[in-house]
Amino acid sequence: MPTSARFPDGRSQVFTFRRRELFQQAVSAALLCLVPRTQPVATPLSVLPRPEFAIGDLVAQDWIGEFGEKFVDFGEVLGVRYLPEGYSSYPSDSWLYYVFWTHTTSGLDDLYPCYDGEPTMASTLRAASHV
Repeated sequence: MPTSARFPDGRSQVFTFRRRELFQQAVSAALLCLVPRTQPVATPLSVLPRPEFAIGDLVAQDWIGEFGEKFVDFGEVLGVRYLPEGYSSYPSDSWLYYVFWTHTTSGLDDLYPCYDGEPTMASTLRAASHV
């Protein structure tokens, strides 16, 4: 901590440190350099299973309405995420896809285009030739 003492010739010592504090800071800095740190382990991409879709792919998702009607939502893959461990209802060792939904066959056109931020599994998606 800086002191506010003055040198005998009247200059301020505001930016000087006591010897004990300087020694403590030097020792703590030296110890930080000597202590080994664990490095995060990254999984090489060649070991991971290949995703079924890539960013920019056009996809479709079939779903059944409240009264048994069949509808299709169309969109574009915005992001891809790999899950080494399971998360929520998603199984481990799987890919999740984030989709920007562009339109639907359900007639709810006022809700599209949209991005809901929810991940989608590959098992519920299929490739679409156009969106």
